[in-house]
Formats: sequence, structure tokens, C-alpha cells
Amino acid sequence: MTAEQTAIIKATVPILETGGETLTKHFYGHMLTSHPEVVPFFNKAHQASGDQPRALANAVLMYAKNIERLGNLGPLVGQIINKHVSLNINPAHYAVVGACLLKAIRDVLGAEVATDAVIDAWAAAYGQLADILIGAEKTLMEAKAAAPGGWLGDREFVVKDKVKESCEITSFILAPADG
Repeated sequence: MTAEQTAIIKATVPILETGGETLTKHFYGHMLTSHPEVVPFFNKAHQASGDQPRALANAVLMYAKNIERLGNLGPLVGQIINKHVSLNINPAHYAVVGACLLKAIRDVLGAEVATDAVIDAWAAAYGQLADILIGAEKTLMEAKAAAPGGWLGDREFVVKDKVKESCEITSFILAPADG
């Protein structure tokens, strides 16, 4: 990112503080309608309650506030990468999110505020963040794959046993289908 782009990101912080949730609600509305392939990654209850847009708005705000101190984002990055690895998010998904985020910025803020320079700055900032997350997720996935019993990607499991724990609870014991 250039110094000018960094300054633009910092200048958008007040907008994110007051209108971040409006932006992320628009973002999710557009993305989940335009890209049904990503719908399974999102909890419908968290969308309906506003928790997911609120969490994203807070994450974007933290990123913008710390654009020059990315080390401050360690705990946030840790939460994000763990969630993404658990969902098997791949680098291609970042392109979808990035395009929808930039469209939401333009749509919500309008062309007078979301100038080409603002869009370019956010494209660079998002690209930087995506690179950080993709790299960290790859490292975590590889570590999980190297651990005893670990694997990468999807894996089929079978029900090995059912244990009736109580009149209301049954535990299902799973085992990898491939042994």
C-alpha cells in the first residue's frame, strides 16, 4: 500500500464508526444474493440478528484504525483464521468478498465520497488483509494436516457407534471412512 492509500483508509475511519453496519448489511445482502455458492458459510441466525454484519463492521473498523500497526490485529486475525479453516475457506472466496465489499462501499457511500481513489485504497487494503489471512490460514491448515489424524480439505466420516447418554441425548461416534 502507498502512503496516500494508507492516509485514505485512515480518513475513512469516522465513516466506518458511524456507518459501518449499514455498509456491511448492504455487503451481505448483495453477496449472499449474487453469490449463492458462499451462502453455506454463513449462519442465517447471525445474519438475521445482525450479529454477522456487526462483527464484520467491527473487524473492518479495527483494520482501518490499525492499518499502520497490523501487529495489533493479532487476536482478531487469530479468530478469523480459525473460523475460516474450520469452514474450509479457500483463496478464491476472497475475490468474491473483495468485489462485494468494494461494491458496497461505492453503493452505500456514493460516488462523491467513494471516489476512485477511495475504492483503489480499499482495494489495496483488502488485498493486503486477504494476503495476510490466506497465508496464515495456509500455515494453520498445513499444521492441522501434519498433526496425528489430521487432513486437508473435506473428508468423509461414517457413524461408528451410537451411545444413548440420556433419554434426550445420543452421542454419535464418528470415524474416517478411509480408515
